[in-house]
Amino acid sequence: MATSQLDRVARVIRAALPRSATADVRPRAGEPAVFDVTVRIGKGAHRLVVAWAGEGWPADVERVVGADTKVDAVAARDVSVGAREALEEHNMGWVDEAGRANLSAPSGLLLVRDVQDRPRPQPSAGWSRSSIAVSEAILEGAEPTVDVIQTVTGLSRGATANALSMLEQKGFLHRAARRGPGSARHLGDADALLDEYANAVAAANAKDPPILFHRLWRDTLDALVDELAPALIGLGAGWSTTGSAAAALLAPYLSSVPVIELYVDANTLSNRAAFYDALKLREVDSGHRIHVRPLPNRVTALGPVVDGVRCAPLARVYADLAAQGGRRAEAAQHLREVRHVGTGS
Repeated sequence: MATSQLDRVARVIRAALPRSATADVRPRAGEPAVFDVTVRIGKGAHRLVVAWAGEGWPADVERVVGADTKVDAVAARDVSVGAREALEEHNMGWVDEAGRANLSAPSGLLLVRDVQDRPRPQPSAGWSRSSIAVSEAILEGAEPTVDVIQTVTGLSRGATANALSMLEQKGFLHRAARRGPGSARHLGDADALLDEYANAVAAANAKDPPILFHRLWRDTLDALVDELAPALIGLGAGWSTTGSAAAALLAPYLSSVPVIELYVDANTLSNRAAFYDALKLREVDSGHRIHVRPLPNRVTALGPVVDGVRCAPLARVYADLAAQGGRRAEAAQHLREVRHVGTGS
């Protein structure tokens, strides 16, 4: 048990309590990540067993539920929707560092807190379309050299060198020496780069709203595989699918795919009549079943092909899902875990 877990559990429990209440949090000997909590409000004392559940994804909660120790509640960084539902099925409460709580004790303690409209973390300074493209290539396994990245992304040599330098300055790329043997850059903390890249993608997409379309079909994925993908290939488009549809092909998790999200190259989109006709699309302001964004860079059209459908690179699909929150954020985490996103595998 790390000391930081004790600190985090104590902090999150106390943040959920009214100001007049106190909480004593003590680790259980021989039971890592399990804590005995005593909450005092006035003259009453309420005792709970709380387990630390890491990030708060369903898999984190399942590990707690499946353990031998009986706990009353979990504490986590951010308890997801699916994790909350799993906890409810087992009559367990929860509290998280996002400021939310839903837990009770037989002694009468009841804590319910919610926080709405939490802003998504913003990327640190220095991110540009070029650095996003370069990061996307690296996260998909491209060697972080100027020659390789320039070839993959199609960026100028100067833009490529600047983006690689920025990533090195931020600590994502390392090298053993400045010159000579050992001077080649290599990826350091892939998880940290993926997180920062995902924030940068979300911020860039927020500034560039998609074009919304309606189209009739019986089944979303059948329409994508049998109709939309062949039509895009027939147009000679540079394209990929992302979001829920891509996740359903790459690492199924969600029970339904209500909207198909596409990236399409600017040349194809510039001939709107041909594009609309080939895909049988009707542009709408709401009630859409397809949304389309211009292809942000060459790498985004170089992801894996599944059942004839070009998916965006895994890192891009992860970023687009994570930005939507809720169940789609859980699908993003599932994709990250089962497909080892960011390792280039």
